[in-house]
This record gives sequence, structure tokens and C-alpha cells, in this order.
Amino acid sequence: MGFFIRLNAFRGVSQGDVKAALNDFWSRHDRQVESLPQDPQVDAFDLHEQCNGWTAMVWSRGWEWNLRRAAQLHVSRVLDCAGILVFVYDGDDWGYELFDRGVAVDWFIQWPREGNSWFPGKDLSGRPEAIVAAFPDLALQRSDVAPYLVQGPDDEEAEKLWDVRVRPADRFSRGQAEVALDFINLLRVIDVTEEGFVFPPLWCRFRVEPPPDLEI
Repeated sequence: MGFFIRLNAFRGVSQGDVKAALNDFWSRHDRQVESLPQDPQVDAFDLHEQCNGWTAMVWSRGWEWNLRRAAQLHVSRVLDCAGILVFVYDGDDWGYELFDRGVAVDWFIQWPREGNSWFPGKDLSGRPEAIVAAFPDLALQRSDVAPYLVQGPDDEEAEKLWDVRVRPADRFSRGQAEVALDFINLLRVIDVTEEGFVFPPLWCRFRVEPPPDLEI
């Protein structure tokens, strides 16, 4: 099995405010948020302490897509903030959904395919200027972001030129789905050390009951 992750990062808001907004969202959908012990063996949403201006949350397992994304937009709208969802699916593909004040505004998929089921009907090419505009305090330039948002080419020779590291310090090349971690490191959501990528300290773990994957 390849690498999986779905990570929300909310800009300029505290972990407590994010948790309160999530509690409100799930209660509106007839679900309860239950706190859990910090046991990594238990499936849960992992909400991290605010760090570098970000509050990050890793989603629980299961690939229900619509309710979880509606939850992120609710948080963004209630807290009047911008944020991003970054995901890697089975080590094969990565992408993001950028949102600002409750509205999704930009999308990217590393390997776009006909009949894409992640964001149907959306332009999946990613707009570096949208990232820069959503998080102005990061002082990023378009040229910082754009090299990550180059989709995989169809031509084998072109792919050899494309599949390189964006920055010398990056851990992954552009052809690897895990380059998503280098991308969120560019945004300063996570840090990188000699041991690898480091998330901020875990603040709380919780689950949603009934689970988002279960229709009620």
C-alpha cells in the first residue's frame, strides 16, 4: 500500500477555534465529535497546535469526500480565513483544494485523468497566483509556487526533464506524489529535519460518530 494523507491547514486561526467550528458543523449534520486518547493506533482526526500561523489537521481514514470538504469550508467561512486541503492518494497522485472565507477557489492534480473524480468540472492545473494571494503574509512569489504546479506530461522524454526536485533541499522529485510534503513545507505548514518531515505538536484527537463514511 502506498502513502496516503489528507491534510487541512487553516491560516491565522487557533486550534481551539477550528475545533469549535468543526463541532458546530458536525452537530448540524446530526453527528457528534468524540475526543480520543492520543493513541496512534486508533483512527481519528488529528488536530495539531497552531504553529507558524497554521492550524493543521490530518483527516481520519476512509475516503468520504464531500462531507469532510464541506466541513473545511464551514471552518473557513465561520473563522473568516483561508486554508488548503492537500492530499496524496496511494503514493500515485497528489493534489489540493484551496479555499478562502468559505469558498473553494483553486484546484490542482498532479496527474489529471479523463473522468477525474476528485474535483469534477474544475480546472485542475493550479494557479500559483491564487496560492500567493490567499496567504499574503507568507511573502511567497509566484516563482516559488509555480514549479510545484506542473502536471505530469504524457511524453516519456518530457517526463524525464519534469521529474526533478523543485528545490535542492526537497526530499522528493516532482514525479513522486510525496512531493506534496515538500509543497506544504514551502508553505511552512510542516518543518523538515534530518529525520524527515515534522508536524507541529498534536493538540487533540477526535472521531465523528456516526462516521462521515456512513450515510444517515
